[in-house]
Amino acid sequence: MKEQQPFDKKIQLIEVPNPQPEVRKNAEKARDWEYSEEAAYLYRMANLFKDRLLDPILFTDRQRLPDPIISFKNLRNKNTLATYTLVRNPQGLLYEITMNTEHYVDAIVEGKNTKQWELGKWAELETLLHEQVHLWQQNFGKHPVQPGRAYHNKEFVEKCEHLGLHPKLGAGYHIKPADGVFALLMKEIGIEPPDISKRTMGFDMNWFYWYLDTEGKRKGKSTLHKWTCPVCGLNARIGIKDDPQLRHDPCEKIVGHEVFFVQEDGHSKTIYKSPTNTSKK
Repeated sequence: MKEQQPFDKKIQLIEVPNPQPEVRKNAEKARDWEYSEEAAYLYRMANLFKDRLLDPILFTDRQRLPDPIISFKNLRNKNTLATYTLVRNPQGLLYEITMNTEHYVDAIVEGKNTKQWELGKWAELETLLHEQVHLWQQNFGKHPVQPGRAYHNKEFVEKCEHLGLHPKLGAGYHIKPADGVFALLMKEIGIEPPDISKRTMGFDMNWFYWYLDTEGKRKGKSTLHKWTCPVCGLNARIGIKDDPQLRHDPCEKIVGHEVFFVQEDGHSKTIYKSPTNTSKK
């Protein structure tokens, strides 16, 4: 019988490198970088979302959800709030979330210059969680997105809805502020929701930009002109300069005559057009 030879090959464990902790540490300590404080804040919130919303249960058959790499870059498209990189970034890193610096404004907080998300903390954290759902889907979803395909498929939207976010299928923009478990978590950490009481419900539109336009905070010059109902104060933005002759039927039923929108110029006014007298003498 042939003598069995001893197994003399060296066994090496496969170690997957994880540069994220060092990348995060560098971002948080780079105090000469204008986005250092924002990076530290978003990394903390990403960990909170992971532990409370996205991966709260420890499973024995898989690793936990990876932590993101958070970047800041001018994406040169104001319609984009942030992006999730499906493949490795130029530095070879995975799981990158990039916040669009087009949406940060300069602010002074406690005497220090800082950067703030122009839509406020609630919308900023909706944006962060939205991008983390992409990270979740690419790692644990049954239908991860392939490069070149639509990012916001049915599985993505269903996961967001489960968390309280309301993205539009395909387009991805949020049609109304978040509620559900996201809203409960925001209440717990003391972040107030945006006031959308002036919005006419039922509009299928991006509430982020509606809010910016309503508050007059959107950066850049808008090509839309603001018109206001003089009775109830409802605002409408229209892409023509001339009077659109826009009437507000609900208010007409209340006051009993025609009510036309007037162009918003910052002055208080009440303008009605008298109903046409069609009677003949």
